[in-house]
Amino acid sequence: MTTPIDQFVATIARLRAPDGCPWDREQDHRSLARYLLEETYEVLEAVHAEDPQKLKEELGDLLLQIVLNAQVAQDNGHFTFQDVAESINQKMIHRHPHVFGNGDAKTSNEVLQKWEEIKEQESQQKGEKEKSIVDKVPNTLPALLKALKVSEKAVTVGFEWDNPEHVWEKLLSEVEELHVELSRPEPEVRRKDIELELGDVLFTLVNIARWQKMNPEESLLLAIDKFRMRFREMERITERPLKDLSKKELNDLWEEAKRQLKAAPP
Repeated sequence: MTTPIDQFVATIARLRAPDGCPWDREQDHRSLARYLLEETYEVLEAVHAEDPQKLKEELGDLLLQIVLNAQVAQDNGHFTFQDVAESINQKMIHRHPHVFGNGDAKTSNEVLQKWEEIKEQESQQKGEKEKSIVDKVPNTLPALLKALKVSEKAVTVGFEWDNPEHVWEKLLSEVEELHVELSRPEPEVRRKDIELELGDVLFTLVNIARWQKMNPEESLLLAIDKFRMRFREMERITERPLKDLSKKELNDLWEEAKRQLKAAPP
């Protein structure tokens, strides 16, 4: 019986055929990389919007990029989409011995710790060169997400604060250090030092997010969406161009926009 995924794989293969679509035939992994990233962020946007129909569509667009990349690999004689599915299925079974084997893991933290241990064993079996645990995070990740992943890696070997209060103390300390640097004369001369202090503040905020089991990348996206919504409301309700308003008028308009949006029906 032919499944929808089989039909979809066949459709992409047809597009890549010699008499298929010129655009699809021209693509390679490098040219498709930007679309893979763009579609991933559109999936996140649909998740934030809590729109199931939109999420279904965006997941389909993301699946397109995966299947298209797999077809490029097949055309080059490297692997097929079926190979991709088989590989990830085997990996999920192997890394969940508490479900598919005799392993034992009763909490999410135990699952994550076992996951890292199994990954390390797999690397050793492949003969991969041992490297620092924090170097196993891809450099291409967005900065906030990369910071979260690096922090999570460090925690797996016990490098962690004792309690949330210690994380807050660290944040206050880093904010004070940043303030001191900015307060010194000629801050432009020490731009690199100030950037590092600001980075320390952001990295500590990432750890606060981690303690709360939140993704700082998604949190920032939500904050950006909220800001854009309020700014659009400012533009809608003002009778004068924003650039002609004073600082006080802009602040008053911002507060009015917040009130208008809060009062609006869902």
